[in-house]
Order: sequence, then C-alpha cells, then structure tokens
Amino acid sequence: MKLAGARARTWLNAPPEDCPGVLLFGPDAGLCAERADEIAKKFSPNPDDPFSTTVLSADDLTGDPARLADEMVAQSLLGDARLIRLRLSHERGAVVIAKTIKALDARPETCAAKLIVEAGDMTPRSAIRKAFEGAKHFVAVACYADSQADIAGMVRTSLGGLNISIDADALDAFVPLLEGDRRMARSEIEKLALYKGYGHEENARVSLVDIKVLAAGAGAAGLDDIVFDAMAGNPKSMDAALQRALAGKTSPHSVLAALQRHVVRLHQASALKADGNSADEAMRNLRPPVFVMRKNAFGNALRIWPETALARAINQSLKTEKNMKSTGAPADALLGRLLIALSSYAAQRKR
Repeated sequence: MKLAGARARTWLNAPPEDCPGVLLFGPDAGLCAERADEIAKKFSPNPDDPFSTTVLSADDLTGDPARLADEMVAQSLLGDARLIRLRLSHERGAVVIAKTIKALDARPETCAAKLIVEAGDMTPRSAIRKAFEGAKHFVAVACYADSQADIAGMVRTSLGGLNISIDADALDAFVPLLEGDRRMARSEIEKLALYKGYGHEENARVSLVDIKVLAAGAGAAGLDDIVFDAMAGNPKSMDAALQRALAGKTSPHSVLAALQRHVVRLHQASALKADGNSADEAMRNLRPPVFVMRKNAFGNALRIWPETALARAINQSLKTEKNMKSTGAPADALLGRLLIALSSYAAQRKR
C-alpha cells in the first residue's frame, strides 16, 4: 500500500496494529532512519533489546535468501513482540525480498514479527518498492528531503523550545547547511543549542557569527574528516579528528551514523562501478552527488575498498551500533575499535 501526504503522516503517528511491516525509502537517509526509529518504538516495547530485535542487511539475505521469511514467522521465545529491521544498501536480492513480501501479504496471520525496511532512493520499477506499494497489508512511505521552509521551521521550533532565539540572517545561513539529511540536521541543531547553553542562559540568541564558528559546515566537516580518513587508510589523522570531535562533545552515535552513511554511499558507488560506470560517473550518480571538495578522497576510498569488503564494513558498523545500545560498554571505545579496524585495513590495501 502506497502512503503519501496526510495519509502517511497519520499512519506514521499511529501505525495500525495489524500492519506487519513498512518500507521507508527515498533520498533522505536521515529521515528514513529517524522515521524507522520512531516506528520501532511503536512496533515494539523494547526496540533496542537484541533478544527481541533482529537487524539484517541486504548481504545477510544474499547468503541466506529464506532468512527474511524465517525471521518473520519465527515466534518469540520470551513472548514479546519481535522486530525485524532490514537495511538495504543495494537491491541485488530484490526478487527474493519482493516474493517474500507478497507471500506474507497473502497470509498476514503468519507474521509473528513486525518488519521495518530502510532503503535509499528507489525507482518506481524497483521490485521491492512495487511489492510494498501493491500490498494490502504492508505499506510504503517515501522519505523526501525537507524543504528549506520545513528546515527553518524545525530550527525555530527546536531552539524556541529551549528559549533560544535565532537572528534572521543566522537562520538564512544555517538552513542551507542542513539540507538533504534529517538526522544530520537534528544533530547540528542539537549542537548549536548546546553551544548556546541549552536553555540555561537567559535571552540566548544565535547570531550569524555563531553559525560561522560552530554550526553545520564545521560540524559536518569534522565528522567527514573522521570517516573519510578512516576509509582512506589514514589512522593517525582519523584518530586525531576523532579525539577532537569527542572532546568537543560530539556524540559517538553521531560519528557512527556519519560512518554508516559514508560506507553505504561507497557501497552504492561500488555497485554502480560493477554495473559498468566509471568512478566519476558513479560519484556523479549518487544522490546527493559527492561534494566536489571530497571527490578525490571518495575516489581513493572507492579504489581501496572491494565491494565485498564494504559489505563487511556495513555489517561491522551494524554490530557496533547494536553493542553500543545493548552491552553497556563505553560507546567511544566501541566506536574507536571499529574505526581503527577499518582504517588499518584500508592502510594495508594502499601499500
């Protein structure tokens, strides 16, 4: 079932109990992830519990095509509602996934778990998208980038809730830096709020100078330094950038999210190369395209990392995310271990 506009907003606010699953797709990966997290809390009372939530990648299904169907019908040993989160970085297993959705849609009573699928942009010809949109019980919701007006409203609302105002010229400079990724936008708004005292300073106001000093341009650049250095095999500069970010109160979860976005984009570009595109064409065809100032670094990483290794890196990042949420181990230590492993592998490949 295809949902859009007011129907999609209504569904997202209160997913029906009899809905077995949803596909979230579109160019705004941060919005897909944000909506997936919100739906997970409504689908399951314990969405971060590794015993009730299973996280799968596209490559997990490539090696075991029947796994999605098996997971969806498997009963919980603890009696709790089970949740399956499938994150797609490619659609090479699309036919099997589409058949699984159609079979489950025909017999929804067999579903013992709820399914959330996160994907990138999908054409109307996508087999997975068509399966969800044509289903009676499963739904598909497109996640398109917020307009500048929507972003401006989000900034004003978020800061206003903390009694922080923002000058008009500062808002005009800030908004364009937040386009294209809802999760990154919220992270940068949060960072700006912290910089201005998080509501503890009376009459706090964000000026254009504050934006130039702190906001998304510098913040995103700092995260990019970490993830680009990691995947390019520069462990020393990666570690220096990581320590600066952590000292500046950047959340390890934000760094991990930036890493996941970067690795997924590398994997998508690698798949485009495998389909016959040149590296430049692959980078140009990504949505959004690779930023011109980062093209050399992105291209170098694309040459270093085989597609299979990028798939393993995605799986490692998902395991790290699960451990950060469930083991109680320090998040910065788990993140550092992952980044060192990735940068060391890339450094060896460069030799």
